[in-house]
Amino acid sequence: MSKTATKLSSRALVKNDWPVKELGGLTLLFSPLLSAVPSLVHCFTTRKGGESPPPLDCFNLGRHWPTEESKQDAMRNRSRLCAALSLDFTRLVVPGQVHSTNIAWVSDPENLPEVDGVATASPNTPILLHYADCVPIILFERELKVLAVLHAGWRGTAGGIATRAVSFMVETLSLKPAKMLAAIGPAIGSCCYQVGADVAEKLSNTVKHGDRLIVWRDQLPYPDLRAINAMQLLEAGVHDVDVSSVCTACQPQLFYSHRQSAGQTGRQGALAAINESM
Repeated sequence: MSKTATKLSSRALVKNDWPVKELGGLTLLFSPLLSAVPSLVHCFTTRKGGESPPPLDCFNLGRHWPTEESKQDAMRNRSRLCAALSLDFTRLVVPGQVHSTNIAWVSDPENLPEVDGVATASPNTPILLHYADCVPIILFERELKVLAVLHAGWRGTAGGIATRAVSFMVETLSLKPAKMLAAIGPAIGSCCYQVGADVAEKLSNTVKHGDRLIVWRDQLPYPDLRAINAMQLLEAGVHDVDVSSVCTACQPQLFYSHRQSAGQTGRQGALAAINESM
């Protein structure tokens, strides 16, 4: 392995403790890297702060549960989240996620079926994506102020959605990856995420020396999805990547976890918007 590849994979494996704050009655996490950018508003939510009934208790943002009451509750929670961050709920963009690598560009709120990445350069246009173990990614180009929010499950990660997002932003507006910042939020960790050898191989093959990002225990692979996505971003030329240390499956009291709950759970979110006033 080259020294460059060793250095990048070592950086991809670094996890950081993020501050947890109470805002508007909600329990939220913030990336220190992104928090230092005045022109960006962002947060990563937890399951704390709302009134969603079990098993979605208490601050579910997803409209996946098959009751109209739950769907309306999710809308109220989305509105409350926007209010807590002083964002315009009427301009909120929430795509219909399907574990794809599809990325859409938006200027104004619109219906986005089968999309797992949303990018915009429009100020005051909040973007919200949902997760329950999958990897949340917020990507921001600080010079021209361009934002993307991504949902990377194992399929999206295996398809290189993080790499695709960087390429998408470069091709759309000729942005420079070195000017981009990325935050990778709470997601299931290699401590809890056991997969088949075929899935581990697909994930490993998305980056150079991806085997370093797969933990093997009792001859079973446990991929580090956050590290693999971080490695994709680093290889794409993004210099600054801030990765949360939190495993969602290890903290079901604070986060929704699809694997820990056998699928009977709600959705937390990653929310970001460009601040027009800065």
